Amino acid sequence: MIIRYIFPLFLLLSLNFKAQNIVVDDTLTAQELVQNVLFNNSLCASISNFNVIGGNFGTGENSYGYFNGNGSSFPFTEGVVLSTGTINNTVGPNTFLSDDDGINWQTDADLEAIFSNTLNATVLEFDFIPQTTFFSFDYIFASEEYQENNISTCQYSDVFAFLIKPAGGKYTNIAVIPNTNIPVSVTSVHPEIPNGCPAENEQYFGSWNDNTAPINFNGQTSVLTAQSVVIPNQTYHIKLVIADHTNYRYDSAVFILANSFNFGINLGQNRLMTTENVLCNTETLLLDAGIGNSFRWYKNNNLLVGETGQYLNITSFLGSGTYKVEKDNGFGCISEGEIIIEYDNSPILNNAELTMCVDDQLQISIFNLEDSYYDIINGDTSLIFEEFTYNGNVIENPQNYTNTEQNQTIIAKLVKPSGCFAYTNITLKVYQNPQIKPDETIYYCTDSFPETIQLESGLLNEDTKNYSFLWSSNEITNFININSIGNYTVTITNNENGCEVLRTITVMPSSVANIESVLITENEFYSRVSATINVVGTGDYLYAIDINPLQQDDITLYQEENIFINLLYGSHTLYVKDKRGCKTLIYQFVILQYPKFLTPNNDGRYDTWNINNINTLVQFNVVSDIFIYDRFGRVIAKIDPKGLGWDGTYNGKKAKPDDYWFTVKMIDPYGKIIIKKGHFSLI
Repeated sequence: MIIRYIFPLFLLLSLNFKAQNIVVDDTLTAQELVQNVLFNNSLCASISNFNVIGGNFGTGENSYGYFNGNGSSFPFTEGVVLSTGTINNTVGPNTFLSDDDGINWQTDADLEAIFSNTLNATVLEFDFIPQTTFFSFDYIFASEEYQENNISTCQYSDVFAFLIKPAGGKYTNIAVIPNTNIPVSVTSVHPEIPNGCPAENEQYFGSWNDNTAPINFNGQTSVLTAQSVVIPNQTYHIKLVIADHTNYRYDSAVFILANSFNFGINLGQNRLMTTENVLCNTETLLLDAGIGNSFRWYKNNNLLVGETGQYLNITSFLGSGTYKVEKDNGFGCISEGEIIIEYDNSPILNNAELTMCVDDQLQISIFNLEDSYYDIINGDTSLIFEEFTYNGNVIENPQNYTNTEQNQTIIAKLVKPSGCFAYTNITLKVYQNPQIKPDETIYYCTDSFPETIQLESGLLNEDTKNYSFLWSSNEITNFININSIGNYTVTITNNENGCEVLRTITVMPSSVANIESVLITENEFYSRVSATINVVGTGDYLYAIDINPLQQDDITLYQEENIFINLLYGSHTLYVKDKRGCKTLIYQFVILQYPKFLTPNNDGRYDTWNINNINTLVQFNVVSDIFIYDRFGRVIAKIDPKGLGWDGTYNGKKAKPDDYWFTVKMIDPYGKIIIKKGHFSLI
């Protein structure tokens, strides 16, 4: 006969229909807590030897008892609560600190053996003999030692354990974080604590509790499951124990869901998207319900007709769903097991190709293999690269990988958030860039406009049929003609592999030199003079005088300097050559020979003044008389260049001794009028 504990009606009525907090009752015995509250099927186990130990508070209150959710937001509707303080102080709202200490409250030796330095232990224990191979129950751990945004959460925690052992065996703690051996505690289950510590197993943390919480604890875990494999007909002892650690301060409690002692069937972990362990479309999973008398399998509560054996093979044909099995263990014990299975498709990937163009012939380059991502994923940006391999070896640094062959295939593994994955090939190809001449600078003679010059792309391969050309002037030929200065770029593309290079030709201006001046410097002691040639223009010039016209292209006859010394009086031919290829300037100039003194004293020397060599300058045409001026610019005399000259008189009288200037107008061989000037002294 199954005896169920009924919460007293008078206590429910006393709540005045306020359903925001849990309610508790600490009057139940150990047998009532276990047999009437926790167990849901007494036919699957024999239960005996009940015992409960808690604190003595001198008030008759207990640290263990029954709780009811009372319609509140607490995840459990009812169950058993074990605390390190009075269970009356577990009732919400969370408005004060539960911080109880009992009289001479001791610890539990088995818990102390695991954690040490424990005190104030509450223990609920019993024996049971299962008829199944598996059992589990659900619980929530809550504590005042959860301190939101407080580093204490990283450091302090009360302790608890759910201990099970076969008769004559050793205890195993099954109150652990799923799939680990780590005990559940404040320090092992919490979110990130700012300026304190990173999150620890945050997925198992339930909530921080404020003053509206239905329990009087600062924080709590999510619903956790303790489970264990057992042997049918074997006697086991189970001990549920919680205790303060180090000191009695800041109480904690464990809430165990009523009827959750389920002697069911362990079908394994749920295979979920959220836990990244789904089944992929090509995978199968064999469910094993264990030995029994008969079996019934369900999917989403629908009976799977014909599936009556111990095993069920899950395939993608059956697909996602909640699978359940009912097994008859005999003795009237019917056990159940359930598992949620989600399927996901493996990703559909494209093969990819990464191409590099290099200048050298070794065809070796550095690749970032992850650059292939968007070519591979078919738009599924949830995918991530897991690894790259070549010849079975994992590539450690895929973002900086040097190929070993000109055509090399890398295998990449990409994974979906669900854990499903697929492989694809990334082909690495390295080609040589088009071989070209270096960038260069050339010159255009601006005085030859609109004449054109030809620019070439600079491609060294004589066969241009596999190449295309695009100039910055939008022309698409190997050569172009231009008639203006500027920067001209050409993109040369190998049409077979797409490699392209850019070449720049800078066209600078140059021009024929123009004579700005020819400055003559005479030597007082010799009959030779110097000439300084000043030119203007955008070219870079060389100079030569009186060379053979037939040799004017011989660059060895020219000099960098624009000064010529020891020239004879008379006419000279100047050659100014542009290094950049513009025309050579040919210019004739004259060096006049005249006395520097006039001494009209009839001694036969310098009695008159005239230009001595003017009659020998056959290339120049003298078109005016020679005018002589005093220092004030007044005309003193006008003489015939071919006459005797000036005798030093002015208006029939001797001019006063002084410096005088002269001018003579001439026409050079190019038809240009030039004015020659100079000065001499009358002594």
